[in-house]
Amino acid sequence: MNKVANINLDSSSAGIGRIGGNIPICFLDKKKDIEGFKYYMTIQKPDNPNEYISILIPDSYDAMIANNIYPNCSLKVFTHSFSDESENRSYTLERLHRSSLMGYKEVENETFDFVTQAPIPQLIQDEDYYFKRLEEDGFAFYLQIDEDYYPEDLLSGDYILGYGAIYLYKHNKTGNIIAGFWQYS
Repeated sequence: MNKVANINLDSSSAGIGRIGGNIPICFLDKKKDIEGFKYYMTIQKPDNPNEYISILIPDSYDAMIANNIYPNCSLKVFTHSFSDESENRSYTLERLHRSSLMGYKEVENETFDFVTQAPIPQLIQDEDYYFKRLEEDGFAFYLQIDEDYYPEDLLSGDYILGYGAIYLYKHNKTGNIIAGFWQYS
């Protein structure tokens, strides 16, 4: 079974996270770690409701393209406890409308949504060089975030990932979660 979560454009809805908006408060004391990045999303871990994952992307799309595969994937992933949204707009992606992420539900294995936890990813380009080194270094696929499932009014302008997807991987021993790679169409 897969676990999926979708986007609700009503940003006041209670959910398991959000896409867009300002950085969580817990990042206010980590400005050195996030300089040159923009806040993308925060979501509750599907296997631990007390922990959250936040993803930040580089300011430069060219930097993202040049560094999209492990061990040099330029997307930053942080695991943390719940943290409210800050008032700091310095790291906000202005073209991404703040929206709630609705709770996980179990679905058939072939069903994917905006956020999907599955045994295997649904790749845009099915080439083993994307994941081979990750697997050799002890990582396993964990979660997929896919722009194909954006609601119509989520963006003003271009897709953040070039109509693509982020593939998060979790280390088998340490449990560390990273952006293994991202792909675009």
